[in-house]
Amino acid sequence: MSKNKYLDLQHASIGNYKIIGKLGHGGMGDIYKAVQEPLNRVIALKVLPPQLSRDEEFAARFDIEAKAISLLEHQNVVNIFDYGEDEGYRFIAMQFIDGMDLGAYIAEHKTIPIPEIIDFTKQICRGLRYAHGRSVVHRDIKPQNILLDKNKFVRITDFGIAKIFETSGPTMVGSTVGTPEYMSPEQAQGKKIDAQSDIYSLGIVMYEMLTRKPPFIGNNAMAVAHMQVHDQPAPPSTKRKDTPKLLEMIIMKALKKDKRERYESVEDLLKDMDRVDMSEPVDPKTVRVPVSKSAPNGTKVDQRIVDRRGGYGLRRSYWGEMAKTQWPSWVAIGALATAFILHVINH
Repeated sequence: MSKNKYLDLQHASIGNYKIIGKLGHGGMGDIYKAVQEPLNRVIALKVLPPQLSRDEEFAARFDIEAKAISLLEHQNVVNIFDYGEDEGYRFIAMQFIDGMDLGAYIAEHKTIPIPEIIDFTKQICRGLRYAHGRSVVHRDIKPQNILLDKNKFVRITDFGIAKIFETSGPTMVGSTVGTPEYMSPEQAQGKKIDAQSDIYSLGIVMYEMLTRKPPFIGNNAMAVAHMQVHDQPAPPSTKRKDTPKLLEMIIMKALKKDKRERYESVEDLLKDMDRVDMSEPVDPKTVRVPVSKSAPNGTKVDQRIVDRRGGYGLRRSYWGEMAKTQWPSWVAIGALATAFILHVINH
């Protein structure tokens, strides 16, 4: 038995799958590279070992993962081929992606180009839009669960804690299953999770692609969870100067603590992503770092991201707005002043 309490299955066989190497460790078990016999197809095999299979809670979650993925067939979601149990081992046979996860990609690149960030985000949105449309919430969106193949094609994986709305099976309400650095405020508080929780987590992933770090990092899970609930993220443009205005607005809206102020759907977020103008970086003079609501000095939280519709956009400067919206009045005043001066000169 290995140190992480998972049996060593190197070069073993489970069902019709011959394991040829270990790929990593997921939320519910170890993941192996395997060959499906007799098709000779390379697949990724997620395996839950016997000691966890006997645990009713873990076994139920594993069943949820298999069912959730089996409902999804989309180009931006890892496909499932098979699901079953063999000699006490529960397994899921999934599409093998020859590449790396987004977390590794971020670590390897000092700076990810803005167009690439936009492309990755749109692909993630399409996968989530499809899943949400089938009543499946991922509940653990993070860079490690976003796979990139060698052509930089994105696929979402590891629906291990997804919730199927219609199911009467076990739910996670009242618990905080997930990864603290990417957890929505409602998830950190053990409240009901829905599609907007995935949107919050996606906002953090976008933030990390821009700045190489998530907005909230702490010494322990409880500290980070507290930040997710109470602290305001610094605008990404304070850490990366070439951040486009609209891209920052999208991220900050996705990261709103109050779900009523957050994007209602991934579709809405995707529509805004289609409008991002890479030639308009944020003006550093207009950027202010928000202060936590619980700040000891009682300073109010920055309210700069509010537009005229009650949505969220970067506020223009007062005089810039006046110049654009009140120019007819200024022209009229200028004309009157000119007429008055000419009258005085002529008389």
